[in-house]
Amino acid sequence: MTEARRSVLIVDDSPDGREMLAEYLTFRGFAVIEATNGEEALVQARVRHPTVVLMDLQMPGIGGWEATRQLKADPITRDIIVIAVTAHALTPDETIARQAGCDGFISKPYDIKAVADALGEVLRRGRSGLVELDGLKPPPRAAGKPRTITAL
Repeated sequence: MTEARRSVLIVDDSPDGREMLAEYLTFRGFAVIEATNGEEALVQARVRHPTVVLMDLQMPGIGGWEATRQLKADPITRDIIVIAVTAHALTPDETIARQAGCDGFISKPYDIKAVADALGEVLRRGRSGLVELDGLKPPPRAAGKPRTITAL
């Protein structure tokens, strides 16, 4: 697989979460691009054309939902696989993510190794690899907190 086919754009306004995921994915052999907000994500996606975008939904300025809508409306970026990443694992968020054009959904917190494994399958198999998101097991969590990871 060429480096261009293994590129992942991580969009998150939280430096700690973004940097941790970027470092781990780089360690696993992915070409990683980072953006701190929706505006940067749109520019990076148009210029670098990653295979997958991991899009935080809650960001200041252009949020993840709007950035995804714009990516999917643009002929240059519409085929990029966008996976929503959010700390809000509620059904309305997943529905809005689907309506915005997201191809998959991951809720925080997540098992970073399992996410990297699933991303490897998405990069290898394209959209058919999104089923790997359904098989992710959440890390241990406090009782009573909702948790979902699903392909849309």
